[in-house]
Amino acid sequence: MDYDSMGNGWIWFNMSKPPFDNKKVRQAIAYGLDKEKVLKAVYWGLGEIENNQPFLKNSRFYVPTKDRELDLAKAKQLLAEAGYPNGLKTEFLTYSTTYDVAGCEATVGQLKEIGIDATIKVVDRTPYYAMMRKGDYSVSYRGDSERFDWDDAYYMYFHSSEIDKNNWSRYSNKELDALLEQGRTTMKWEDRKAIYTKVVEIIKEDLPIHYVCKNVIGIALRDYVKGYRKGFSMRFAWHGGGAKYWWLDK
Repeated sequence: MDYDSMGNGWIWFNMSKPPFDNKKVRQAIAYGLDKEKVLKAVYWGLGEIENNQPFLKNSRFYVPTKDRELDLAKAKQLLAEAGYPNGLKTEFLTYSTTYDVAGCEATVGQLKEIGIDATIKVVDRTPYYAMMRKGDYSVSYRGDSERFDWDDAYYMYFHSSEIDKNNWSRYSNKELDALLEQGRTTMKWEDRKAIYTKVVEIIKEDLPIHYVCKNVIGIALRDYVKGYRKGFSMRFAWHGGGAKYWWLDK
């Protein structure tokens, strides 16, 4: 038995209405949340935490950047500066998937330490998507599938043209829009990496999404299954990947 760290768990902030229209509130949550504790609570400590992006250090798409360290005093200070010296109340929206509900629970429990009193609203999957697209929520913990390229990871979630579609944070930043447009029309790897390094730093600062940890996908194989390569848990049949490396030794 083994596992792959695939997919993502992250926090969406609705930036179109209080309190999460204030960057300091979003940053307070980033300073007040221990990602390792979330990983332990939701995935039994398996998997890995994320550093301001949906790619791990062993990915060619990973952009080196310094992550925030847990700092409860800093989190409380930011809340006070944002106009919430006595904390605030909010509601996490999620749908009825076990690890998303557990992610909410682990997050809500920790945020009490910095004065954020949150409840959890669990809905079915269909109304959840409609509510998120319309901005009918405040904050949400949600898992998502694995990302396979920088453009795949960022454009649909952060470009302003995707508001009312996939940009559930309702985030609009002209500088980021221009970078995302440039990134998807640039071919040279070194030039793309420079563009997306800037993208990661902007997302890290503005926090429309707070990346938390990689989901876990269990792998159970008979001892006669040979040639399995980790990293193919999500897509067995894509061209050039997955099951073409396997064979049955029996």
